[in-house]
Amino acid sequence: MASNEPAYRLVVFDAPDDPQATRDLVAKVVNMHPTDAMRWVARTPGVFPGLLTEGQVRPLLDGLYDLGVAAEAWRDDSFPDLTRPRVVHEAACLPEGFRITGLRGEPTHWIPWDQIELVNAGRVVDDENRDSDSPRWTSPIVMGLQVLVKRPGSGNRSNRVPRTPRDPVGEIHIVRDNPRLAFRIIANQMNYASLGERLKPSAAENFPIFLAAIVAQADRAHITHSTRLLMIDSLNPETKEDLAPKPYDFDSSRAMIDDTTLKLLWSWYRRDRDSQASTMS
Repeated sequence: MASNEPAYRLVVFDAPDDPQATRDLVAKVVNMHPTDAMRWVARTPGVFPGLLTEGQVRPLLDGLYDLGVAAEAWRDDSFPDLTRPRVVHEAACLPEGFRITGLRGEPTHWIPWDQIELVNAGRVVDDENRDSDSPRWTSPIVMGLQVLVKRPGSGNRSNRVPRTPRDPVGEIHIVRDNPRLAFRIIANQMNYASLGERLKPSAAENFPIFLAAIVAQADRAHITHSTRLLMIDSLNPETKEDLAPKPYDFDSSRAMIDDTTLKLLWSWYRRDRDSQASTMS
């Protein structure tokens, strides 16, 4: 790719009905081995793990459209970067907006409710970065390429050391607009004093109450399906006994950030699509 040529990111919103045809399309256009192409197709929906030229992304979009797969391309310099969200330790849901305060109670950020674009909640099952406020996550592009070219015995030594599984910990991602910023709430690192009379003894009990308060106030935001499902399950005692993976469970905070990014892009894609449809009608 020439240095002055714009680079693009391909975003696929659907798991294709015809994986083989999608594999053949990707392998042909990107000059990728069919096995590697199928590995990526199997992980869709998601973002293609690499930068593409305009000459590559156009036939990919045309081919995916013919296959009935919703997709779009973003210039890399315009692609939303949510990989370093600001960790919130104390906040309050006020009538006018979401107030974030520092460790000493000083106000650090204010978000009017109509400026919240997306709320995505889930549980991180086993996160090596859970104890760090500023995890150094690898770029999704690099991570994707590492997965595609992984050889036996490669990788970090730390990745080969067995770790003791941890209990799932709830997280909330909030994305605001103008300016676009991402915030990360970790259930067991949060001060819930703002709940007042609703305050419960444990973080596990307070987390769904706090999440419900955010969802109730952020009425213009895109509330993801996994968020609503987590809220429903948190009220069902039988769910705690069910150890099967849930749609809101993620292997790491990085995986959840990737999911939040995809859902943010989907909310924009759906909004633009619906706006165009209403204009045509």
